[in-house]
Amino acid sequence: MTSDGLFHIDAAGSLTAMTQSPYSAEDVLQALLERHPDLLAGGQVTPDDPRRWALIGREQGVPDREASASRWSIDHLFVDQDAVPTLVEVKRSTDTRIRREVVGQLLDYAANGVRYWPLSDLRASFEATQRRLGREPLDVMSELCADNLTTIDDFFDRLGDNLRAGRIRMMFVADLIPEELKRITEFLNEQMSPAEVLAVEVKQYTSDGQAGTVLVPTVYGRTATASLKQGSRPRPPRDELLASSAPATLELLELARDFAVESGLTVVDTPSSALLKTSNKGSVANIYLAPWDTIDIPLQPLRDRGWDDEAAQALVGLQAITSKKLTGKNPNIPTVDAVVGWRDLRAVLERISGLYAPAS
Repeated sequence: MTSDGLFHIDAAGSLTAMTQSPYSAEDVLQALLERHPDLLAGGQVTPDDPRRWALIGREQGVPDREASASRWSIDHLFVDQDAVPTLVEVKRSTDTRIRREVVGQLLDYAANGVRYWPLSDLRASFEATQRRLGREPLDVMSELCADNLTTIDDFFDRLGDNLRAGRIRMMFVADLIPEELKRITEFLNEQMSPAEVLAVEVKQYTSDGQAGTVLVPTVYGRTATASLKQGSRPRPPRDELLASSAPATLELLELARDFAVESGLTVVDTPSSALLKTSNKGSVANIYLAPWDTIDIPLQPLRDRGWDDEAAQALVGLQAITSKKLTGKNPNIPTVDAVVGWRDLRAVLERISGLYAPAS
């Protein structure tokens, strides 16, 4: 195999041609991405603000309906510093599925993940993954966001906003990206908004005279049109979402704000939601505007702190408010039911906020 233009010069000035070599197995490339997310070439994805990555999970499960077990698993789920989920599917160029089947596969994962991924599961995966890799999750978060102020709670609230708004990134990764896949990626990236679709080619080079390997990533799909479109993508205007929200959602927002004032809580407005938090950043509830018109009450964080009985009692109280079958980790109630059952809902929220209250 001849060199395609990559050479190594040693200390003695000898020039050695590096030749492209296939990966011995797909798992080799997957393991490299797990240990070295920078191979996704964040500087090529957004040159003006290079992406940084943290791994949420490898073989991350993807459900196809609410409160269900995972139907599929995606090779890697990363997140960048703006809390944008990045779904990565890895294939070797020798795998014929890389030409068409992988596209439908990744779109399937994205469509269902956006709708059905429980935030509590993603957070738990992130923390477990980082500890398995020998790192403290909060340290990883501080490095990712380049500050010591962002909490894991706040970051995953933002990730939830991005999921609900469809702000995700899909990446095909291979040792060689076929021309057909490049064209599909460019087309999808120009047509889709706010989702982004890219392909990353990670070529491996070796030489008989040199130890180790050289890895060269190249990003495809960033056409001029797609770059211009993505550079000008604003977040959905909050006033627009408010105007299209159900009357019950608007009423619930007012009830929640009054409750926050009376209970010493804080309401944090995001482009698509209002987050009810305690003074020490405990998440009590998230009210989502149109098109969701729901209120989420995160119960898994209670269990993570050892408050299993309290979480179970809260779930019983919440289920009495709605006929919708609720999940145990992140029950999600239509705002119309929440308004009708506000007295009972308020009682549950009071108990949750009391748990987070600092000991006197």
